[in-house]
Amino acid sequence: MTVLTKEEYPSVLRNRHFRRLCAAQFASLVATYAIYFASMALVEEITRSSAQMGLMIFSSTLPGLLFGLLAGVVVDRYERVRVMMAANILRVLVALAFTAAVYFFPRIYLLLTIYMTNFCISALAQFVISAEGATVPRLVGEKRLMAANSLFNVSSLAAQGAGLVVLAPLLLKISGAEAVGLVGAVLYLAGLVAIAPLPRENMTRRARQGRGPTEVWAELKEGWRFIFNDRPVAWATLQLTLTSMLTLLLSTLAPGFVARVLGLEVADAVYMAVPVGVGFGLGIALVGRRGGLLSKEKWINIGLIVLGLALATLPFLRKASGPSLLLLAVVGFAMGLGLALITIPAKTILQERPPAGMRGRVISTQLVLGNAASTLPMPLGGGLADLIGIRKMIFILACVTLGAAAASIRQARS
Repeated sequence: MTVLTKEEYPSVLRNRHFRRLCAAQFASLVATYAIYFASMALVEEITRSSAQMGLMIFSSTLPGLLFGLLAGVVVDRYERVRVMMAANILRVLVALAFTAAVYFFPRIYLLLTIYMTNFCISALAQFVISAEGATVPRLVGEKRLMAANSLFNVSSLAAQGAGLVVLAPLLLKISGAEAVGLVGAVLYLAGLVAIAPLPRENMTRRARQGRGPTEVWAELKEGWRFIFNDRPVAWATLQLTLTSMLTLLLSTLAPGFVARVLGLEVADAVYMAVPVGVGFGLGIALVGRRGGLLSKEKWINIGLIVLGLALATLPFLRKASGPSLLLLAVVGFAMGLGLALITIPAKTILQERPPAGMRGRVISTQLVLGNAASTLPMPLGGGLADLIGIRKMIFILACVTLGAAAASIRQARS
């Protein structure tokens, strides 16, 4: 493999290898989100049960906790392009099995297949996400890593919209869930074709060849030790984990806030996401194009302050009408902007600071912590909001965010 100097890396948009990786990510995520939507539709149609829907969602989140750390070890041991190719081949088979199950299986077995499909796709995603994150720095170079991460996030958001809002509903209306599985298999195959020509990575960095549990545990500890001993990486890991927790807690509180505080219909909660999305998109563009104006730590600190102040404003909003609606839109915009200013620089720190042979473990450790912080506090947060009120709960989250900003600023100055 040819090694490029920093000056020889092409710009992100002209980098054909990075474009291929983005195309593979986009196609695979569209398939994943479409199958996820079709699964929810089938579970609702078959069971009419919120408990069964919760079980389906749990089957999609559990693999992040079970396989996340193992994914990091695999990605650091084996050639990363081949890891992504193998995962996509398996996802093609899973999507085809989903299609066959919808077409042939009776309802009770179909329900079990839906849970297994989402479990397997989510488990394979842990390996793909870690491999992608560890591959991007090699393809674009450190100089353009922030811009590359910005475009990678844009691709991810676009794929989510294409899969959930466009492809899955359209196919369900035209042909049914089996069509979603079949098209998903084609998209996973397209992702495989896009990945295949990527340059392979020199794997001479491997220090261990052992494959037993003891060696795996030793490699995991190496990754954790690096995170704990590298201050910027440790702080970026904590900051990304905090944003994961805040995002899910706010999503949980949003329907109650809209109905009980603003006096709107619960269905109107979706409109709150529009200014948040606009702010997030603008934040991605800002750090992607002007990321060099400030250090990554300063961008993160600005994002924490903006997000904290926006959250602190929410509890003071009353019935949504006239100026209050405008203020709500501004607050939502600020929340999205703050999240982007935290997320992109923090992800970049996790990619550029670890040695090449440790990136997978560092990234996967953060993903596991993010999954745990997103899933475990959710029942506690909802219960606490019922006990003390949504306004007070959001204000607590604001204080936590501003406290994190103060600690981050202090750490940057030390």
